[in-house]
Amino acid sequence: MRVPPPASPPLVAARLGTHIPSSSGTERLVFNVRIEPELRRIEVELCPSGFRIERLNAPSPGAERLLEGNAVITPQGNYGRHEQSVELPASKPDECLRYAVELPEKTLDPTLDPSSFRRAGADALVSPDLWLWIPSPRPEGLTMELRCSLPSGLVAHLPWQGTLPETAFAWKSAGAFSHAPPVPLLVDGGELSVAALGDGFAAQAGAVRAWIAQGAHASSRLFDHFPVPRALVIAVPGERVGPGFGMALRGGGPAVVIFLDRHARATSLANDWTATHEFLHLGVPRLPPEDAWLFEGLATYYTEIVRARAGIISQAVAYQHLLEGFERGKSNGGSLTLRDESGQMQALHAFHRVYWAGAALAFLTDVESRRAGRGTLDRALAEFAECCAASEDDWGAERVLAHLDENMGAALYTEQARRWLDRREFPEVERTLRALGVARGPRGQAIFGPAPEAAIRDAIMAPSPAKAQSQVQRAE
Repeated sequence: MRVPPPASPPLVAARLGTHIPSSSGTERLVFNVRIEPELRRIEVELCPSGFRIERLNAPSPGAERLLEGNAVITPQGNYGRHEQSVELPASKPDECLRYAVELPEKTLDPTLDPSSFRRAGADALVSPDLWLWIPSPRPEGLTMELRCSLPSGLVAHLPWQGTLPETAFAWKSAGAFSHAPPVPLLVDGGELSVAALGDGFAAQAGAVRAWIAQGAHASSRLFDHFPVPRALVIAVPGERVGPGFGMALRGGGPAVVIFLDRHARATSLANDWTATHEFLHLGVPRLPPEDAWLFEGLATYYTEIVRARAGIISQAVAYQHLLEGFERGKSNGGSLTLRDESGQMQALHAFHRVYWAGAALAFLTDVESRRAGRGTLDRALAEFAECCAASEDDWGAERVLAHLDENMGAALYTEQARRWLDRREFPEVERTLRALGVARGPRGQAIFGPAPEAAIRDAIMAPSPAKAQSQVQRAE
């Protein structure tokens, strides 16, 4: 497991601002965005129609430091920033406002979230969380549009198509500007728009794209197809040592950002599960950070399983990874309950405990569902993804578990959560592993023996017979 860098605090209600009833249902807001060729400055003009903007809120912690002159320009004059917002007491309906954002010159600025800003050659990862200031109040049902004016040869990579969704303000989002167009990949019923920044990994560009496509296909082995109709993928080259790090984001639309060694080769990528893990996240709607035990647990558990189903690793290696992960989770436990550690995971650096205890709960639920013979966790997740993976609603663990339990025909997942979330101990997996005939060999490898539920052990890793062959190709 790779430990992620510190994440930015989630956007709070004060930044999102308030909504007001629509007076006519025809209100519009246009963001006119202009980028300078060297990616040092972004100018934004906001033009409302049918309402007035009373305040602009910084889109994320730290973004306020990038506001040029600490002010917003209006026809009545300039208004200065106060902490993380700019009040506009004299603004009028249908009146355009302007501001500019100055981007750091450093490749990696220590004052900013590294997952929001990074330079790669002449390109840059620049999340909208840094430059898309949030107008308040906004009429309910407001139609928003973003128009980019770009220098010749520069391309904007943003996760939404057409109108700008509210989730671009509510949730962390992805975005980049590069000098190469995206590469579209059709994968198992979904479409990826792949943007490789900088030199695009030079001679290894094809290997990186193949690895991304492989991860997308592997994740599809759980959902019977790619979990969402389309997703933006931004691959950022750097001087990483070893495997990559990634994150799945939902602000403005599904997106995955992956940081890779710029010298990554097919041989090193073969054992890197980052892409598979992040694409699995897209099968569940966005959950709050305190529910990391659920969304990270599901992705961690199924990362091993779908790679075995796709033939990337063997069944024995997949079980070995699970055994090793459960042991790491157990040995890295703290004095808090799983629920509390999940809620404070970033601050406590409790990644091993939360990821692998969550994976253990998914494993126990998976086995119990197969024992019951009424439905499997696999099928429950596939049905859930069909209805809700692309949902823009606010979800919580309890609501997700209720859906999955309903699809399995019994409250299996909820029962596991109730049993272990408020305990300090790591979930008890040894008895279930013995029943499956899975144990650790003398050199740490997974060994299999005769057992009452050996058929379940093998079925967990077996590909779905209904799953079609991989459909990975470059879109024309």
